[in-house]
Amino acid sequence: MAAANGGSNAARDTRRADRISAYLQSPRPLVLTCGVQHYGWGDHAFIPALLGQPAPADRPHAELWIGAHHELPATAELDGVPVPLDRLIAAAPAALLGAEAAARFGGELPFLFKVLSAATPLSIQAHPNRTQAEQGFADEDRRGIAPTDPRRNYRDRNHKPELLLALTEFHALRGFRPLAEIAAELAHYPALRAFADTLDDTPAGLRRAYGELMRLPQPDIDALLAPVIATSRRRADDPADPGQARCRWLLDADRRFSADGHHDRGLLAFLLLNLLHLRPGEAIFLPAGELHSYLAGAGLELMASSNNVLRGGLTTKHIDVDALLAVLQVDPRAPAVCAPSPVPDAPGLTVYAPPVSEFALHRLRLAAGGAQVLRPTAIVLGLVLQGDAMIAAGDAELRLGRGSSFLLPAGRAARLGADGGADLALATVAAAPGGEGRCAARPWHP
Repeated sequence: MAAANGGSNAARDTRRADRISAYLQSPRPLVLTCGVQHYGWGDHAFIPALLGQPAPADRPHAELWIGAHHELPATAELDGVPVPLDRLIAAAPAALLGAEAAARFGGELPFLFKVLSAATPLSIQAHPNRTQAEQGFADEDRRGIAPTDPRRNYRDRNHKPELLLALTEFHALRGFRPLAEIAAELAHYPALRAFADTLDDTPAGLRRAYGELMRLPQPDIDALLAPVIATSRRRADDPADPGQARCRWLLDADRRFSADGHHDRGLLAFLLLNLLHLRPGEAIFLPAGELHSYLAGAGLELMASSNNVLRGGLTTKHIDVDALLAVLQVDPRAPAVCAPSPVPDAPGLTVYAPPVSEFALHRLRLAAGGAQVLRPTAIVLGLVLQGDAMIAAGDAELRLGRGSSFLLPAGRAARLGADGGADLALATVAAAPGGEGRCAARPWHP
């Protein structure tokens, strides 16, 4: 049986190599088949409906992954043979990624593109910078923590800055609130007076106080949070209280994540972090070290190709407080949203380009009968959000419906059209090593 399987695998590998070689003679746009992560916090309807599948589904559909990350790479079909995207890129990085991007990122796709749909809050979390990720990955390897071990903090060596673009009404916690706001919030809770007194009205004081809080034994957390929850119930019933929505989120999270008579320490984040309600088209950029949680809603997520997460509550998964605090950035300030910039001489095309080198996100809205010619200098991974689209490049032509994902290779002009109108999202490599810097931030208003 082993010999038969070995022969079958060898034949498959030969067919795959032949198809890749033939494709590289004349790279063209490709349809991608993408996998879904079924994390427990996922929604049952948005992603299945986007993909044209029965909705609601019988299990949560949390994230649609469009990329080449080793945990769940997309696949392309080359003349009937499925080829994982990471293998296709590895066969000819310059031809797919573009020569400059291939050289800059070691021949690997530098970003991961996702559709995220949350029905319940994700964990309170932060992501490492590149140096922290490399050191953390190496340290866990040295300690013999297996890549699949649930105690593993670092799944890869990469950092994970990320952009989130709301497709529906979207709620999130991100970044510490201004110190004056935190002090005013904590004044509602006599049980937190001792904690408030340790803040020192400085970012350093906030960091120290948060660290001490996160390291409290569980019985102390329970004693601290019980009166906080009681006060939050009273505030949640008062429509005149400006903190009503915040208290309702806290109470909902307590019902979901506190168990066996114990309260989840992540609940305190609802008092300390900025609470945002994004409207469709609004985006936020999260740099390394920024504490956050996505609470509910669907959006496009574009990030450096990494799955490193350091958690601080609202989860049944592994929490490593010391590892979280080691990467945490404490910069208390009012939140901002990213506004898109129009692309010159390209009607209907806008770009969200935060200050990173790995990625930029374009949105292309085509009117009925409209078309746009793209001349990408780097790889493009796209998704049809609404309508039907047609992609023509040389003799190749693809017709794509809503929910279809596709690849445009670097250096090949492609005409994107839509008979009845379409809305597309296009992820690509940032134009310059420092990022395009065209994700203009503006203050967020509730």
